[in-house]
Amino acid sequence: MKYFFFIAAFGVLLTAGCGDNADKSTSDASQDNGVQTQERPPHQVGVVTIKEQAIALNHELPGRVKAFKTAEIRPQVSGIIQSRFSEEGSFVEEGQQLYQIDPAKYEADYQSANANLKNTKAELELALAFQSRYQSLIKTNTVSEQKFDSAKASVAKAEAAVALSRAEVKKAKINLDYTKVYAPISGYISPSTVTKGALVTAQQQAALATIRQLDPVYVDLSQLAADAKTLQQSLMTSRVTKGEDAKFEVTLSLGNNDLVYPQKGSLYATDLAVDENTGTIRLRSVFPNPNGALLPGMFVRGTIEEMEIQETIIVPQKAVSIEADGSKAVWVVDAENMASKRAVVTNSTYKNNWVIKNGLKTGDTVIVVGAMMLQPGSKVAPKNIKSKDSNNTSSGVTKSDDSASAAAENNKKSSN
Repeated sequence: MKYFFFIAAFGVLLTAGCGDNADKSTSDASQDNGVQTQERPPHQVGVVTIKEQAIALNHELPGRVKAFKTAEIRPQVSGIIQSRFSEEGSFVEEGQQLYQIDPAKYEADYQSANANLKNTKAELELALAFQSRYQSLIKTNTVSEQKFDSAKASVAKAEAAVALSRAEVKKAKINLDYTKVYAPISGYISPSTVTKGALVTAQQQAALATIRQLDPVYVDLSQLAADAKTLQQSLMTSRVTKGEDAKFEVTLSLGNNDLVYPQKGSLYATDLAVDENTGTIRLRSVFPNPNGALLPGMFVRGTIEEMEIQETIIVPQKAVSIEADGSKAVWVVDAENMASKRAVVTNSTYKNNWVIKNGLKTGDTVIVVGAMMLQPGSKVAPKNIKSKDSNNTSSGVTKSDDSASAAAENNKKSSN
């Protein structure tokens, strides 16, 4: 029995001793963790300081190529096509004959008008002779005043008939000339819609052919009416600084492969009305097209350069994160080196940067590199970086993060 009590007492003492040791070990571990937490360095990040600056903002807009000049060839007189002198798809010069309409009817009309003119001229001569004779006889009262007045009226009537005949001759000559259809402009002619022997009518709806001048060409760009105010302000600002003769260069990208057209154009005119169907405003630019690479109807994208916007805030694109709801945000550092997330509103892009419309001001410090593992309220060690370094993921900031990880590993080993 005594032996049983001795064993029980020894077990109680052993349990108490173990409990004291466990509590002591737990307390020591907590103290060690506290030391590690206090000694862990702040997360090092790369930052830029925000300041307003003037930038040349480029606007890329969709557009279509249009011919500089377009002429639809229609006959001015009716008749049968006798000949066609141009080769389809070839280049024709202004004034070159394209078609010949049967001129027989119009030659006859011209001859008839000339004959009528001769007849009216003869009648005028006779009327003038009567007037001259009556004028000499009225002095001797051989003829009455009434006959003399009638002779003068006959002269006036004959003169009017001559003028009318001359007009008929001119009209007949014009119609005769219209049987020869000439090119009104220089350019490339389309395939003909008629052949030799076809009957055409004056001012018919269907064109015989179409001539397009393709050097230079127009490029009509489309901009949303909601964004037009910004562009108009940019144009006005540039014209104030550069004068009314300021030229705004336009660069074209062709197709879907971002092929840049080698020739640069210039902004020519802006429309003052909004298209009701698309809600866009037309911006017309002019491009040289010596090799005929730009064809009417071709889809292109145009970038308007040198649109200066004063005092604009920009941040590197990699500093801006897109949230689940589509909004944008950046990490900023306050005076106590604490990181926090802030919502921003962007306007457009400039090179590798976002143009900030709302959310940032001059003097704000924005984290560009090292924001992946941050939490709101995290202590950071900011390091200023240049704008060109903000796009380089292998900068010194990454090395600093590695150093912090190595320090933490050393602390862990020492604690063990």
